[in-house]
Amino acid sequence: MKKMNNKGFSLVELIIVIAIMAVLIVVLAPQYLKYVEKSRNSTDVTNATEIVTAIQVYAADPDVATGDVLSVGTAKITVDGTKTTWTTGVNNLDKAFSEAGFDVTGSGTSASLATTCVSKTAWTSYIIDVTVESGGSVKFEYSAGGTTNASQNFKDAMAGKKIGSGTPANPPANP
Repeated sequence: MKKMNNKGFSLVELIIVIAIMAVLIVVLAPQYLKYVEKSRNSTDVTNATEIVTAIQVYAADPDVATGDVLSVGTAKITVDGTKTTWTTGVNNLDKAFSEAGFDVTGSGTSASLATTCVSKTAWTSYIIDVTVESGGSVKFEYSAGGTTNASQNFKDAMAGKKIGSGTPANPPANP
């Protein structure tokens, strides 16, 4: 008589493993999606900070030729899901971006950057209002579109605060 040595899994064992995996997916998927969205928000804040820094550095650079300095005025930089564009109220923004290493496509009113907005829930686009004053100082204001609190969320993120709370993202420890 032959002895059958069945080393496979039984149907019950397979069903139990599949059920455990389904429970893990249901529990972990929402956390994973939160981390993905936090990463998207962080990417947008980093990109916006790089844009602001590029303008500040260019405005403060004493080696910029007289004809290439940022002109006094205001410009609106709009970052949406496809590209970054700006109004031409401040001359030479394209040169500031080029000097900072951004890939500038086009020129004048059709100039743009490949940088896009990737956030899906906190905001779906953001705007950086740039004001260049006489004397070369530059001021920035932030707003955003998409959700009910998008502008406040983006302002909080740019100020280093936790989105939606108005409190610092990494509050100092109590002494």
